[in-house]
Amino acid sequence: MFNFASFFRYISRMTQEEFTHIASEMRQDAVVAARKFGLAMDDAEDIAQDVMLKLWCLHRNLDGVAHAKALAAITARHVCIDRWRTSHGHAELDTMMPVADADTAVSRLEYAELEQWLSEQIDALPTTSRIVLTMRQLEHRELSEIADILGIRQTSVSTLLARARNELRNKLKRRNQR
Repeated sequence: MFNFASFFRYISRMTQEEFTHIASEMRQDAVVAARKFGLAMDDAEDIAQDVMLKLWCLHRNLDGVAHAKALAAITARHVCIDRWRTSHGHAELDTMMPVADADTAVSRLEYAELEQWLSEQIDALPTTSRIVLTMRQLEHRELSEIADILGIRQTSVSTLLARARNELRNKLKRRNQR
């Protein structure tokens, strides 16, 4: 039997253009939700960036504007709770072992140590810088696309990306000088 509600739900999925169009409203909803947790404006902005990244990953499954806005507020609340748990030492660290290309045990150990160190340094970056770096380097997104998704200017994306790369480069230089 044909289910019209399922069909309508299927054809009404959110497109990238629709998501980009309402991104600033969703971002504002996320900031408001984060501020309700008593966070400073800078921290609320970081939470909003995380929320926008999570929502972007789900944008094809969103049913409409109302659903997206509600999900932005709920996701912001969850991210706030996760941050609180992490800052209080309740979160567990990822202990996945990387695969090394080299044959010797020493090479594999050095590779694993470097990968763990680099992961820690990336995690230590400010949230917005980390997200921009991930979207650009791992997802291979264009700067304009990142700006649209996160609701910030393209020049800000370029600046954040350059700062993140420079910070990682400088930390790697200092590490190798020891």
